[in-house]
Amino acid sequence: MENAEPSYSICYLLDQNDVIVDVGPGWDEFARENDAPHLDAGKVVGRKLIDFVAGDDSRMYVRAILHSARLFRRPLVRTYRCDSPDQRRFMEMRLSLTEDGLLKWEHRLLRTEKMQRRMRFRAAAGGRTARLTVRCSWCNRLKLSTHWYEPDQAPLPPDAASGEVLVVYGICPTCRGA
Repeated sequence: MENAEPSYSICYLLDQNDVIVDVGPGWDEFARENDAPHLDAGKVVGRKLIDFVAGDDSRMYVRAILHSARLFRRPLVRTYRCDSPDQRRFMEMRLSLTEDGLLKWEHRLLRTEKMQRRMRFRAAAGGRTARLTVRCSWCNRLKLSTHWYEPDQAPLPPDAASGEVLVVYGICPTCRGA
């Protein structure tokens, strides 16, 4: 039996300037399921992808991935996390060039795991300060003091009393090395 091509449920196309020119049919449903109506197709098509990436380190990382996919002109596949408040969601992304020069960015769910406690995060306005928790944009781990923790296993920072952790986004050393 031949291996079937993996099924990717979320897809978008980027032009040469990294502007989102189209999204796949599951886009709006995924946005609704994740309480993100501000990300429906009508609000993202025509905008630069980088407008939706928080944190300077994360923006630099995404730009590097986009550049690599275009430079090497072959599919680029990476795993990452896209957690919901109560589940770890292990994902896979695939970037490939289309025949007409667009960059196709596809995502699929590999598996989920239940979190030990419900966690919600909100991006802090402004830059990084010593009082804010750093969250890795790739693996979702949290940096508290000098250690990186799974979100639901980290000691809760003082601002989490409201049920929401205020974070700045970056890339942890493990993900940066990968």
